[in-house]
Amino acid sequence: MPSEQDELKPLLVPGTCLAHRPDRGFVLVLVLCWLAVLTFLAAQITTATRAAVSISANIRNSAVAEALADGAVHEAIFRVVARQWQADGATHIVRAAQAVVEVRIDDEADKIDPNVAPAVLIQALLRECGAAPKAAGELAAAILEWRSLDLLRPAGATSASRYRASGRGYAPPHARFASVDELGLVLGMTKELLACVAPHVSVYPLSVPSPENATDPMVRRALQEAYPYDTPQTVAVTVHEVSVIRVTALSQQAGGGRFRRVAVVRVVPAEPNEDFVYRILAWEGSAR
Repeated sequence: MPSEQDELKPLLVPGTCLAHRPDRGFVLVLVLCWLAVLTFLAAQITTATRAAVSISANIRNSAVAEALADGAVHEAIFRVVARQWQADGATHIVRAAQAVVEVRIDDEADKIDPNVAPAVLIQALLRECGAAPKAAGELAAAILEWRSLDLLRPAGATSASRYRASGRGYAPPHARFASVDELGLVLGMTKELLACVAPHVSVYPLSVPSPENATDPMVRRALQEAYPYDTPQTVAVTVHEVSVIRVTALSQQAGGGRFRRVAVVRVVPAEPNEDFVYRILAWEGSAR
């Protein structure tokens, strides 16, 4: 006859949590297994909760940083309109509770506008970016053709066929460029040329930069090449009296949130009959 101690001796089955044992031993092992499972679940819930809290904090910090950057942009616009700040590329610091925003204001008129720039100036800029003289001349002519409203030009009838022959499913719209990226659609423009040209052009000024005021070295060289014998007064031909600025605001919140807002703003009417304090032409942002 087995003794009582023999009855309580566990009969374990290797590789399993629940061993075949008498009632008291089985209940003990079952409780231990459930404790292990509950401990594991508690750890998972704690980890998930911490992750959710961290994500929520990051979202909040990013939202705060975005709001601060937007507020700084509007403050910069009002200060320019009030003639307290100038579009000279200087950095201004706007401080808030547990945050700081760096604001820079640039004059878009320092860039070349492909909507109004003469062919000779566009060609000079393309040559500054490494285009051969012949290729630069042909591409400058194609840019003027793209923006031209003259649909009765002899070349206009063949432009669509040239684009189709090159495999393009479109033709020049004979309208102003709506964005710098649209230059990439012009026949003859390469990705390398567009990457070089893009930082030095803008579709907003509606004016030709003046050599004496241009701060961009490449634009200044292009102006000197295009007009080697002309005075600044004869070069700076403005279509309308306009003033367009680019405001860049980079906010950094104490919680770690960072946001960059870039706004292009017209602060002087482009047409004589327009009446507004300012008009936002472009509004872009990204978390940093």
